[in-house]
Amino acid sequence: MGQSAIVIGSGVMGASIAYSLATRGHTVVVVDKKSGPAQGSTAATSAIIRFTYSLRDSIALAWESKHLWENLREHLGAPETEPVAEFVRTGMAAIDIPGLLPESLRTDFAELGIPFMEWTAADLERELPGVDSANHYPPVRPDDPAFLAETAETASALFTPDGGYIPDPVLATENFVRAAKRHGAEFLYGAEVVGLSQSAGAGSGALWTLELADGRVLESEVVVNAAGPWSSRLNELAGVGADHGVSLRPLRQEVHTLPAESTVSRGDGSPIPALLDAGIGTYLRAEVGGQLLIGGTEPECDELEWIEDPDAAGDSVGAERFETQAMRAAKRFGDIAIPNRPRGVVGVYDVAADWTPIYDRSNAAGFYQAVGTSGNQFKNAPMVGELMAELIEAVEHGHDHDAAPVRVPLPRTGGELDLGTFSRLRTPAGTSGNVMG
Repeated sequence: MGQSAIVIGSGVMGASIAYSLATRGHTVVVVDKKSGPAQGSTAATSAIIRFTYSLRDSIALAWESKHLWENLREHLGAPETEPVAEFVRTGMAAIDIPGLLPESLRTDFAELGIPFMEWTAADLERELPGVDSANHYPPVRPDDPAFLAETAETASALFTPDGGYIPDPVLATENFVRAAKRHGAEFLYGAEVVGLSQSAGAGSGALWTLELADGRVLESEVVVNAAGPWSSRLNELAGVGADHGVSLRPLRQEVHTLPAESTVSRGDGSPIPALLDAGIGTYLRAEVGGQLLIGGTEPECDELEWIEDPDAAGDSVGAERFETQAMRAAKRFGDIAIPNRPRGVVGVYDVAADWTPIYDRSNAAGFYQAVGTSGNQFKNAPMVGELMAELIEAVEHGHDHDAAPVRVPLPRTGGELDLGTFSRLRTPAGTSGNVMG
């Protein structure tokens, strides 16, 4: 029989971790302050599946996870009667600009077996109806005179045909929740953690005690922090994090939608490839209902909205931010009409200083972390559950992960994933320095 484990957070990460632990025989309870699953960062994700990361292990993790998204029903053992989140394979084109795609990326793709193609401006024009194929790097704000400047330099892109997106990230999370419940996991909602302490349990080593706001008290041998933007606060409650080499901060973020029916479909009606357009400062993908979904790549010209309290972020889309992103999209696709009323969703990202997550233990026995995940880790959720379960079982059986990082097999990609890449002890990694990781 496995250990008792409490997972804090019922977003896609917490639900996936709960599923992977439950399938291994652990007694799992998931607690979340919200009234249901995926009501935090997961609800606001763009859910893009891509492989353009700075670090090889991040690339391998995304590629392995893609295979699980493609076969989600099989991975979760979901019955045929259960609706399962779909993976829409559109491909993804990343406009090549200085500093975004490391020199090693194409070599890593080739060695990991990830198909890719070099696209010219002509390829972009063929695959993205009405696109402006100029290279507009570097990104500037719409009120900068350089925003309207013409350029004769054409864009090139790296295209990965296996990229795409999950249209319904909430359904995907619910799929993991149902799968975890089929293996005995329990989910407690409206359950805010207000106290975390560790004490000795008779005959079972150290036990964690969780105090909930409604007065309930839970005990467990293992606790997993998967609380998204509330993760730093939970670490403080638990008295962990002093040894971290990278910091965590909550970042308020917006994702916008525009009506763009003539833009988001190819001639055959299929959705256009997702586009990573860091030269302008956006990423874009088709959305259901003839919409274009637009998010930011955190260019240096944009001021980021770091916040102290994730609960105070508000849910109203700002007119200025909407207009900025809409105008950037209209610069790339000239037939886009910008509506007067802002449309989109507000979320709060849990951001590590180098935009690479922490999948690790902590300096306290039995306390584990899947944090710093918001903004670019939804795509990895199926494998995050697996790697966290592997990590927890190894450490709980005496493995010194800090000295010899756990390596997780990648059965579909081949090779192993070095979890040392995601260590809490690392100094900031050599990444792109933004949401692209």
